[in-house]
Amino acid sequence: MTQDIRRESSADEDEKPPGNGWLLATTSLAAVLMTLDITVVNVALPEVAADLDAGLTGLQWVVNAYTLVFAALLLPAGALSDRIGRRNMFLTGVAVFTVASAGCGAAPGVGTLIACRAAQGLGGAMVMSTALALIAGAYQGPRRQSAIGMFSAAGGAAAALGPLVGGAVVEGLDWRWIFYVNLPVGALIIAGAALRVPRERRGELPRPEGRFDLVGLLLAAGALLGLNYGLVTGPEDGWTSASALLPLVGGALLVAGFAVWETRRRDAAMFDVRLLRVPSFTGAIVLSFVCRVVSFGVLPYLILWLSGMLGHSPLGTGLRLLAMTAFIMLVAPFSGLFLKLMPTRGVMALGTGITAIGLLTMARVGPDDSWLVMLPGLVMLGIGGAIAFPPLMGIAVGVVPPERAGMASGMTNTFFPLGTAAGVAAFGAVFSTRIDSDLDDARLASLQVPEGMRQQVRDAVAAGQFGSLERDLPATAREPVLDAARSALTGGLATICLAAAVVSLLAALASWTLIRDRDQLSGKEAADAAG
Repeated sequence: MTQDIRRESSADEDEKPPGNGWLLATTSLAAVLMTLDITVVNVALPEVAADLDAGLTGLQWVVNAYTLVFAALLLPAGALSDRIGRRNMFLTGVAVFTVASAGCGAAPGVGTLIACRAAQGLGGAMVMSTALALIAGAYQGPRRQSAIGMFSAAGGAAAALGPLVGGAVVEGLDWRWIFYVNLPVGALIIAGAALRVPRERRGELPRPEGRFDLVGLLLAAGALLGLNYGLVTGPEDGWTSASALLPLVGGALLVAGFAVWETRRRDAAMFDVRLLRVPSFTGAIVLSFVCRVVSFGVLPYLILWLSGMLGHSPLGTGLRLLAMTAFIMLVAPFSGLFLKLMPTRGVMALGTGITAIGLLTMARVGPDDSWLVMLPGLVMLGIGGAIAFPPLMGIAVGVVPPERAGMASGMTNTFFPLGTAAGVAAFGAVFSTRIDSDLDDARLASLQVPEGMRQQVRDAVAAGQFGSLERDLPATAREPVLDAARSALTGGLATICLAAAVVSLLAALASWTLIRDRDQLSGKEAADAAG
């Protein structure tokens, strides 16, 4: 790798790619499709359960099979694309995802649905690990940042629009159509990429040295799968249960083994750990994780409040989340303008700081408030995310040589689902602890709740199942318990928002400390020095 970096440093950097609007449109549409399927299925779970006679465990795997495989294979897919060609990997990934979507829609049972969701995750990893590298190769300078801004806006909006799209499709058609609608979109992406995205010419892109790092692939995939699996199952099964503790410990050990192995491989490594000595690259990875923790980690509990306590339909909940999504789409394409006005670390600190302020305003929520109390905060979350995410993606690919752009893209994208899973798990623990404290046995006993129903009440509040409370509680206790339940749920949500605000402020500080524009201007020399 050191020789490649030196060779790249002496190259004529005045020859800049002209950009490719078709490539940007195709990859952005792919980002919408792949990201949408992470969240769109949530609102369809009751219909899936009824149609396929699926239990809670099966439904959890319908959601998690996609996320786990997607997260575990992003880094290996990105590294492999640096060798076999990003266009080929991109096209193959879209094809795998499209075929798997057809299988999901036609699934006769929950087992088939879970298997096809895992196949969707494989296709999604192949696509998302290469899309950013394709954009980075087609654009330079401020145009690259603007292009990455549009790409990031598409993915971020899709994630937030998932409940809205899923609710509209389920209410208007049938749950199977949330997968069938992927078929024409997937075919359109394949056609666009095949016809308009140019092939990489022989010798155009330097290839990494040495044989492909199969051991590194297995270690990385195993580590990411273990960590994500433990984070997903921990909130449900308990953090000391074997199903959560063993994967987390195993994943951590595999991370250590991966670091040792990759350090020994040096120039032939799948992930060159020496690049972590470049502060901006490390900052991009850290902030990729943290930004997802504070955004999509909070989102499930916000949806619980909107749908479970306030009683909005899936479609109504999605419409209210447009307050955040609309500003992501409006502001993100202008990320290049922010970078002209201030240094990259300033842009990152501004975005995460706005996010922190938005979360602080959301922490004011009380038991008698309507959804409008969240409106200013949702708007600021959208603006903050739209400012912070696009430069974040550009930082990672801007400090590595071109032949490692797929690896850098895969590494950065890997921490998005990992951050989401960690945020959901951590905030879930905070949420349930606050509810258990507010609705302890002494409080419920004073409200005349029978001893055998007290844990049931706490579980129902944590799941946002206020309808079951109204149905199952004795008439004499119903209204006082519902009042206490509303206070407990909003107290838990407020605590989550406050904790996320603190994390966002720390992210702003990390942005200012770690991100350096000189790494972007001379990232190749910095990496060479790190070697």
